[in-house]
Amino acid sequence: MADSIKQESEIVTDKVAGTESEARHEASHGGDAVKDKTDENKFETGKESTKSSVEQDVKNFVEAVKEKAAGAFNFVAGGEGEGKGLVGTVKEKAAEAYHYVAEKVTEATHVVTGDSNKEVIKDSSQSSVTAAAVTDKPDEQVNEAETQK
Repeated sequence: MADSIKQESEIVTDKVAGTESEARHEASHGGDAVKDKTDENKFETGKESTKSSVEQDVKNFVEAVKEKAAGAFNFVAGGEGEGKGLVGTVKEKAAEAYHYVAEKVTEATHVVTGDSNKEVIKDSSQSSVTAAAVTDKPDEQVNEAETQK
């Protein structure tokens, strides 16, 4: 009977050892499962963090582009408090050029007109002398014809 108790005791010891081994194995797997779940959560958290970071980077980029576009618009069109801008400056320079050219054309016109008037007066006085000579000529011819008769 002692042998049978001993055998039973060994069987129970083996079962306890097997159960203990299984428990350790299950605990090990349970720990691995917890570790896997933790890693998965960290990955998801990292993914969300990366997504938030990328979204923030995109928002910052869009804001920077908007600021640059506004600055370019102000440079070209002249925004509030920015002066007249490129378009205003071009308009101003074009107006200045127009006035300069108009002034020079007027001056040239006056010079040409003054010279023309002098020529007209000169021509007019020569015409008067010539006209007087021509009108006197027939009278002279008539006088000569009468004296010859």
